[in-house]
Amino acid sequence: VMNQNGLMPLHGTPYLGSTINLLKTSKIIKTYNAFKGTQLKLILMFENKQEVLFKPKWYLESDIIEGNVYAGKDRYNGEIIAFYISLILGFPRVPIVVKRILDASELHETANVGLKKTMYINSTTKETCVYGKCYYCKHEDPVCTKSERLEGAAIFHLPSNIKLKQHLHPWRRTYIENKRARWEDDNNYCDSVKSNYSSERVLDFIDASIFDFLIGNGDRHRYEVVEQFNNTILLIDNGKSFGNPYKDHIDILAPLYQCCIIRLKTWERLKSIKGGTFTSILQTMLDIHETLSLLTLPHYHALERRLKIIYATVVMCQRKSDKSILK
Repeated sequence: VMNQNGLMPLHGTPYLGSTINLLKTSKIIKTYNAFKGTQLKLILMFENKQEVLFKPKWYLESDIIEGNVYAGKDRYNGEIIAFYISLILGFPRVPIVVKRILDASELHETANVGLKKTMYINSTTKETCVYGKCYYCKHEDPVCTKSERLEGAAIFHLPSNIKLKQHLHPWRRTYIENKRARWEDDNNYCDSVKSNYSSERVLDFIDASIFDFLIGNGDRHRYEVVEQFNNTILLIDNGKSFGNPYKDHIDILAPLYQCCIIRLKTWERLKSIKGGTFTSILQTMLDIHETLSLLTLPHYHALERRLKIIYATVVMCQRKSDKSILK
């Protein structure tokens, strides 16, 4: 259902519910390590040869991740919630994500040779542990089943005919302690971005910053575009979200407050979910497709609070400007 506007039609599609259901229930015939990236991920292959990426659950939903904006491992629930929030915001740019539970016997039966080499049974708990193959993966830091079940996020793998091109994000962080990026200190940084990117792309960065600020994701160092479809930006890899509901990383919004423009349709959509509507729609969606316990109450409060901060930022921009900031 992909087109130049994103990964699915904005007004919903009858296929969405059935695709979600297929991702949750399809029989897995093969499981193997996904080698790319810094963290443990598996690839699950279904009977129809469709592949999905599986990110395991490392934390309890109530855990609070302390530290910098990109601290900790990926949050499986963040990937799932980010998918629903992208639909609410009218940014259908996140691949479909569902909660999927693998049981230990399924893992042992479907694991290929490479994955089996990175699996073992904990002699004390008798649980199955996997440490995988990735940049940070090591034997002494595995993820293990709980009561012989491994929960995680199953992320729809885009078809191989969709060619993604990765680019460095102009508002990326340095990932070096005590070394700041130029945008963190230069309030005119947007001018240089505008001279290197089309106005549509700058508006894409601003849409993405609004999405990322809401979910608390300060880790978008790259962005993917689909070349066949008008170079549409996709919002892939949202695992560093929902780490700390008591902290708002305002600098994620830098593209918005440094450029001080916003798409009219984004602004209209944001205004349409005010006054608690945002989280009540989210809860309805989770109630139908997932479980409300994927997100704790403090995170729902954080979403509403961050939405108000976005409103305030747009109002501040409009006050500063003598012409309309709506594009």
